[in-house]
Amino acid sequence: MHSLSERARLIGSITLPAIVEVSMKRLIQRFGKLITASFIVIVVGIIAFLLTPLLLHFWGIDSDVIGLIIALTGLAVFVIGLIRRQKPHGLKLTGLVILVVVLFLPLLQLILSSVYYLIAGKPMGD
Repeated sequence: MHSLSERARLIGSITLPAIVEVSMKRLIQRFGKLITASFIVIVVGIIAFLLTPLLLHFWGIDSDVIGLIIALTGLAVFVIGLIRRQKPHGLKLTGLVILVVVLFLPLLQLILSSVYYLIAGKPMGD
């Protein structure tokens, strides 16, 4: 049986970073690094999308498109993780690859419009 001071020391050694580390290790062991990272990216994108009214009202920042693009990118990375983990063949692989390409299209458009803005000095379409 542990004494009272030993119990307090053991309970005090359990901190939030230690709990998060154990939880992350379990997630990575269960799903893999790529799928776990995609979950985090999707959550960040959804939070950015949902915070749009507050950010727009108080600071004038419109984050709905950026949040949606981040969430779609996370979803595409998730599908890539599924492809790597399950190793599908044939028509299923073709369908998943097409899905990844379609999910990355908004990100490609964002990159192209940013490059155009940097070169031309004005937004694309003006």
